[in-house]
Amino acid sequence: MATEIIMPKVDMVMETGTFVEWLRAEGEQVEKGQPLFVIMTDKSAIEIEAPASGILSQISARPDDVIPVTQTIGYILAPGEKAPDRTPQPAIAGYGSEAQPETLSQTATVTAAELAPIPSGELRGKVRATPVARRMAAQLRVDLAHVQGRGPRGRVHKADVLSAVEQPAPAATELPAVERTTSPLNLPAPVQALTGLAIPLPNARQKRIVPLAGPRKIIAERLAYSAAAAPHITLTASVDMTEATRLRSMTLKKLEEKTGYRVSFTAIIARVVTSALANHPFLNASLAGDQIIVWEDVHLGIAANVADYLVVPVIREAQSKDLEGIVIALGDLLERARAKKLTPAEMNGSTFTISNMGMYGIESFTAIINPPESAILAVGSIVDTFVKVEQTMLEKPLMKLTICADHRIVDGVAAANFLNEVKNKLENPYFLI
Repeated sequence: MATEIIMPKVDMVMETGTFVEWLRAEGEQVEKGQPLFVIMTDKSAIEIEAPASGILSQISARPDDVIPVTQTIGYILAPGEKAPDRTPQPAIAGYGSEAQPETLSQTATVTAAELAPIPSGELRGKVRATPVARRMAAQLRVDLAHVQGRGPRGRVHKADVLSAVEQPAPAATELPAVERTTSPLNLPAPVQALTGLAIPLPNARQKRIVPLAGPRKIIAERLAYSAAAAPHITLTASVDMTEATRLRSMTLKKLEEKTGYRVSFTAIIARVVTSALANHPFLNASLAGDQIIVWEDVHLGIAANVADYLVVPVIREAQSKDLEGIVIALGDLLERARAKKLTPAEMNGSTFTISNMGMYGIESFTAIINPPESAILAVGSIVDTFVKVEQTMLEKPLMKLTICADHRIVDGVAAANFLNEVKNKLENPYFLI
C-alpha cells in the first residue's frame, strides 16, 4: 500500500509549515529514515525523514508553499505499485509559490459590513477551527461560517481567516466600501496589522518583489502584534564595563579549556540578568487575558540572527546555572542554531529575552518585546569614553543597556530598579565566580 508523505506537526502549536525543498527527486529510490525534505516552521528549518522505503512519487509541495499540517504532499510506492488517484491539495491561498504579488496600483477594498460586530455565537458555532483561528476571527470580526477551511476535513486555520479578510464582502451588502489605499489608518489597528494594507508609493522603478512569507512573515506578525498590543516603556543606562572586561579576561582561557566555548559578554550579561530577575518578578512574567503569570523559572531567550532571520534559542532554568553552565548552554544553542539543528521546543517558552547588537557596532537601540513576555533587554556595544571621576577625566569602557517593558505589567520605577541592579552587578561582577 502506498505510504503517504504529509506535512508533519513538529510543534504542539504548529498549524502550517513552509515547504523549503525536496532532498530527493521524484522517481528516486528512498530509504526509511533518510532525509527526504526540508520545512520551515515559525522557528527553524527542519529536515524530515522518509517514513518508508520505496519510490518517491506524486510530489506536490514546492518551495515557499505554506501547507497545513497533516496534508499529503506525496507518496512512497513499493516496486510496481501505482499511486492512488487524488485531487491536488493546494497550499494556502496567497502564500504558495504560485501566488502573484499585487502591483502597487491595484486597490483592494474592505467594506463596512466586514467591520461591523458579529454576534459571539456566530463566531463560535460548529465550524471546525483552531483556537488561534477563533481568537483571530473574533478580533477581526470575521464570521467563521463564511471562511473556507483548507485544513484537514475543512478545519479553519489562522491563514484562512487572514485570506477571508482580504476577500470582498457578500454581494448583498449595500454599505459603502472603504478604500484601503485612501485611508488605511481609519481601519481598526488589528486589521491593518494583520492584512498588510498597502499605502501607495511614489512612481519608481522596482528592482524586485519579494513575497512576505515563511520566517519573515512569522516575525512580522509576532512583532507587529507586540508593538500594537503592548505599550512599551524604555529606559536606558550606561554601564562601566571595566570590571566585567577584567573578569572575562581572567576566566577566558580556563573556561574555554574546560567547556570548549569562549566566554562572551552575552554570557556574562545573561548570568547577571538571571540573578537580578529573582528580585524583580514582574520582569519575568507574562500577560494571559486578565491574569499576570509570574514565572518561577527563568527561561532566558537569546535573540540571534541566522541566515537573515531572527531566532531566539532558550536557556532553560537559567537561574540554576552558574557562569560556566551559561557558557556551555549558550555556546551549544548558538552553534546548533547556525547549523539549523535546533528543534522548535528549544526556541519556545522563553520568559525574558536578551538582544545584543554590540557585536555589530550598535551603541544603543530599543527592542520590541517578544510576546507574551513582559520585557526585553537591548545591549549595545562597549565604547571607550572619557568620563569625569572626581577631578580627573578618565577613559572608561561604557556600554548602554535599554530595558523595554510592557507597561501593562511593569511600571517605570520597577523597570528602573531592575536596570540599576543589572548595572551594579556588571560593575561589580565577581559574585559570578
